[in-house]
Amino acid sequence: LTRTDWTARPVTPDRHPSDAPLPVALLHRTFTLTEPIASARLYITAYGVYEAEINGTRVGDHVLAPGWTSYHHRLRYQTFDVTALLGEGDNAIGALLGEGWYTGRLGFHGGRRNLYGEHRALLAQLEVTHPDGTVTTVGTDGTWRATTGPIARSELYDGEVHDARLARAGWSTPGHDTSDWSPVTELPAPAAELVAPTGPPVRRTQTLAPVDVITTPSGRTVLDFGQNLVGRLRIRVSGPAGHTVTLRHAEVLENGELGVRPLRVARATDTYTLAGHGVETYEPRFTFHGFRYAEVGDWPGELDPAAVEAVVLHTDMARTGWFESSHELVDRLHENVVWGMRGNFLDIPTDCPQRDERLGWTGDIQVFAPTASFLYDCSGMLGGWLRDLAAEQLAREDRVPPLVVPDILPSGFGATRRAGTQLPSS
Repeated sequence: LTRTDWTARPVTPDRHPSDAPLPVALLHRTFTLTEPIASARLYITAYGVYEAEINGTRVGDHVLAPGWTSYHHRLRYQTFDVTALLGEGDNAIGALLGEGWYTGRLGFHGGRRNLYGEHRALLAQLEVTHPDGTVTTVGTDGTWRATTGPIARSELYDGEVHDARLARAGWSTPGHDTSDWSPVTELPAPAAELVAPTGPPVRRTQTLAPVDVITTPSGRTVLDFGQNLVGRLRIRVSGPAGHTVTLRHAEVLENGELGVRPLRVARATDTYTLAGHGVETYEPRFTFHGFRYAEVGDWPGELDPAAVEAVVLHTDMARTGWFESSHELVDRLHENVVWGMRGNFLDIPTDCPQRDERLGWTGDIQVFAPTASFLYDCSGMLGGWLRDLAAEQLAREDRVPPLVVPDILPSGFGATRRAGTQLPSS
């Protein structure tokens, strides 16, 4: 789309700025189609992260969309063919809206919130083409409604708090009662350039089962997945309504216990409060963790390891290079490199996936890019990231590329770093 193609406007559920984590918002709009449908496309992005639904069905399989760009300069949107999700008559479109990188806490030493703005927002434009060539457009505007649901917060560093008792069944269907929902606030059109993706999205690419169940010296239960990975857990659990299961994540054990010290102030903890309706399946929405070990607390009854699996997340690049030798340890070293790349190529090329950082350090990828390009087709992903780098560089008075892209470091950090200031301890 060109800028003039956009008639929708960003809408926010946030009435006031907040220095505290925000609940994931639900946004909703009903509409009526009076003509048959030939085709339909949804163009959508967010200040934050989103998942869209039409008539109760999830749109696409992207995770943490639209990803992280230099929001002041470039905002990426996604395009979905949603023809099969629509019908004549009443329809509804909805979206979950989380903070993500836009208003969520970012950076080390505790980080900062609201780095790009004080309000999350959704920008969506549904274009329905009819057999006679006419087009019905449904876009985000002031007629949309918003509320909260079961997710009290979902943060990149600290994890998610989910209370299934607060779920709103059918919230994205046309018959859902939104009389107690609040109006949204319409924001000005984005000042940043709206761009289509140059590379694939983040997706769920693999699941891993636990290889061992460990009882720690303090009596806690820890699952070992046998491999450092980036993603989150998916659990299947049954128990009484109001019972809460706690999931903590770390890459290592320390003195036999979950080793959270390297996480610094990232809590990397998800909690799920049961609705009490038989077997419930839970996977967080808008967070990810770097871990091999997961501590499972307050599981109702005896824990069956088969009820927990690790969901691997990364940019869904195509594999292009392989290596095999006659030495087992050399092959293992190579596999470590592959897993390291998968964990650190989550929308941007990051430095680490577990602690309170996960930034796109330019020096790291400058060294690793040849290996990355051998292992995977990362041209689309890195091409988009380099456009962000160019935008950030040209916006600086000294025209020097920043240390991280997107650049969220405090003003003057690069100069003090070049003068010898040490980075935060790992």
